[in-house]
Amino acid sequence: MDPTQRRIIRLLLVFNADAGAFNALIDSTKKLFNVNGCSLCSITHGLFGEKDEWTSCRESFGVPVDYLHRDEVDAEFAAIVGDELPAVVAETKSGFHLLMDARALSRCDGSVEDFRGRLTHHVTRLDLTLD
Repeated sequence: MDPTQRRIIRLLLVFNADAGAFNALIDSTKKLFNVNGCSLCSITHGLFGEKDEWTSCRESFGVPVDYLHRDEVDAEFAAIVGDELPAVVAETKSGFHLLMDARALSRCDGSVEDFRGRLTHHVTRLDLTLD
């Protein structure tokens, strides 16, 4: 296969939370009281917005990183991520590839550094490239 077909052109982070300011407030409250929330949210966001460490990590990928919430996922995309959210999906010229599922994201335990390492592992495992 042509290597350009395996190059990631966009990452999609699908949160196990609904979109909107009210829902963001609920997620922050869950973080404050250590109530189980979205494991992807705990990697990317703190109580008051996006984590600085995450912002630096996201910018280092060199590709757009888009956020989706569970209420924004259409049926076609749901077929890619399955029933368990959160998830991380890579878009290439050849299509979409599930990189990390809910189980892999929960193992990151809110760590941006751990997320980055696991993401790199999954990119390599699927023979994709992230420049």
